[in-house]
Amino acid sequence: MVGVGIFGLPYAFAQAGFWVGMGLLVVIGLATLLVDLMYGEVILRTHASHQIMGYARLYLGPYAQRLLFFSAVLMGYVGLLAYIIISGDFLNNLLSSFFYAPSATYSVLFGVVLSLAVLRGLKSVSHVELFFSGLFVVVMGLILFTGWPLIQPANFIGFDRANIALPYGVLLFAFGGLLAVPIQRQLLVGRERKLWSAIALAVLFTAGLYAIFVTTVVGVSGSATTPDAISGLYQFLGSKITILGSLFGTFAITTAFLMHASAMVNTFHQDFKIHRFNAWLLAVAPPMVLFIVGIRSFIGIISLAGGVALALEQILIVFLFARAKSRGDRLPEYSLNIPTWLLYLLMAVFSAGIVYFLFFH
Repeated sequence: MVGVGIFGLPYAFAQAGFWVGMGLLVVIGLATLLVDLMYGEVILRTHASHQIMGYARLYLGPYAQRLLFFSAVLMGYVGLLAYIIISGDFLNNLLSSFFYAPSATYSVLFGVVLSLAVLRGLKSVSHVELFFSGLFVVVMGLILFTGWPLIQPANFIGFDRANIALPYGVLLFAFGGLLAVPIQRQLLVGRERKLWSAIALAVLFTAGLYAIFVTTVVGVSGSATTPDAISGLYQFLGSKITILGSLFGTFAITTAFLMHASAMVNTFHQDFKIHRFNAWLLAVAPPMVLFIVGIRSFIGIISLAGGVALALEQILIVFLFARAKSRGDRLPEYSLNIPTWLLYLLMAVFSAGIVYFLFFH
């Protein structure tokens, strides 16, 4: 779950109001926990192994599968675009003292170089990504340790009604991790009864990390909080922490870009039989073009993706859960007893969010 979305949380919370954001973090965190546990039960009720689109085809038919494909492609493009946008801020923090250039220039260079690396077949390796993710958590700890004494309680007061819904989409994006649930089941073969606790611990750990990170960044930088979270800390924590955060942030988004772009190329090439070069163009060109033509609002992009694409996934998981209860071909290691009214409430909330972000945002 922990990815580029974490950088957008402090700014969204600072704009909406810290306690508004924290309230939404609790609500979205609990909703994510419930939906991920429902997805885990769907997986345990099915003998054959699938990814989310496979389960959608099995239980809901081809129309639901196409909806999920739309969601996956949208999330893929938004993710790559978000990496390109935020890379400019990180690289500017790292390199501006040696070679000054606008953040947009660094973003374009980042996108072009990594896109060419994907064309040559380079992709992130899981243990490398895990290594950098671990270092990133260490850097977050250093920011917490250094910044905690500088937290100003006044930065937690107030809210802005105009931005009150801003953290909703960003939080949905930041909590997105459904792709990991089938992998968890594969890792727990023979120990499937532990899937419930694995999912619960993952969501709760992520929520706790987000809460600590946001509290530290907003508490220190307040209204000066930047969309990338790290740049705004410079005037408060100095250059060393900012450079360290930007360095490992760059590593994290580099491995994530390689992984996501390679996955999209493989999807277009293997699943749709598109020539590999054309599949590569189809994967990397749209986010680059969108950035060049001026779509560069990191917060706006991930908020829209979370509020629409990920909310659509959550709704379909509820339908999958209900269908697998009666049509599954395997006895699951755990079975959730969720009242019907709660399922309808979840779908209503996510549907209202989709309508809001499509027509009123």
